[in-house]
Amino acid sequence: SFLVESSAGEDVADQLDDFNRPRMRRDLILSALQSKAKQSKTKSNGTCRFVTPSEPAFDLLAYRCVHSERLVEFVSRAWTQWVELRDGRDPMCFAEGSTEQGGPPPPLVPGNAALPRDPHQQPSSNVMGGMGFYCTDTCTPIVSSLVTELRWDAAIVHTAVDTVLLANATKYNDEQRKESSNSVAYAITTHPGHHAAQDSFGGYCYLNHAAYAAKLLLQSRTTNIQKVAILDVDYHCGNGTASIFYEDPSVLVVSLHCDPDVEYPFHSGFASQQGFGEGVGTTLHVPLPPGTTWEEGYQQALKRAMEAIMEFGAHALVISLGVDTHLGDPVVLRGAGFRLEGADYWNMGETMASSLKNRIPTVIIQEGGYKMDVVAEAVSNVVLGYALYTN
Repeated sequence: SFLVESSAGEDVADQLDDFNRPRMRRDLILSALQSKAKQSKTKSNGTCRFVTPSEPAFDLLAYRCVHSERLVEFVSRAWTQWVELRDGRDPMCFAEGSTEQGGPPPPLVPGNAALPRDPHQQPSSNVMGGMGFYCTDTCTPIVSSLVTELRWDAAIVHTAVDTVLLANATKYNDEQRKESSNSVAYAITTHPGHHAAQDSFGGYCYLNHAAYAAKLLLQSRTTNIQKVAILDVDYHCGNGTASIFYEDPSVLVVSLHCDPDVEYPFHSGFASQQGFGEGVGTTLHVPLPPGTTWEEGYQQALKRAMEAIMEFGAHALVISLGVDTHLGDPVVLRGAGFRLEGADYWNMGETMASSLKNRIPTVIIQEGGYKMDVVAEAVSNVVLGYALYTN
């Protein structure tokens, strides 16, 4: 099992709202994994490596394989344009609770919204207009450290994919697929990505790392990967991921999440949304009611998801791992939330691994999780529960 560590971040940006602490989450998870990996060496024949890419990606252009060129360019340049506005910055675009008092500009959020878009609309060259055009909410800010963090995230995801491909390259072909080494790489990205769609971002997500990983796997020249499954176990629907591959028959997107009649993102995640055109049947949304526990609902839904992945005949698997399914996670609407806890997350990892009859390369991408006193334990349980079972 290979675990990929991020090495960038500015903790001051974690103080922007009451819930989102991506840099703290990353550091807590890394510390927990390092401790648990040492304990697990005596219980498994598998090996764990912690890898930090030698340098971040040069830019974010590689994400154009899953996002529009104009979205990638906007995310790349937004902070610089915001700084350059100087006196032209409108306070309606300041993140909640922030002011401009002679220091660096406050974080940028939309002051207007263009969604749902009419076909004739286009983004303004003014960064404030562009923010309203591309961002789907008012809580996903552009901050000074964002591009650097996303460049590191890009390098981390690429390294994770390269890791599993290298481990499987010598044995991975049609005749020997069952004998291939089942390597697992977990990418500890700073920012989640599953709410970022082809031409929009939001929900604390800027670029879609799971979609990027799936494309890299499909584009590999070292293995014969023709089908990739993406399994999203975040509490919220992976609407961006589903949207990107909604017409693509080579990628199965399965999302287990809270019922969109109750919870964000509301407009996506219904069981009736099953794909379009050539992609009909390659989107599987499994909405679950508030209060879902492991024993009552979640375990059965996860087994159903794994059966669909096996029936699809996936050659590789990407897991969008969010642990905001935990009991008491604060980023849920009043009266909603799931009730997973403790050993449920180890069982989640083992259930996913044990359901795969044919061992396939697996990349796990970090998504959400906002209860900081439990997030590290929950994530490490899923990752090691999966990795140690497959080893």
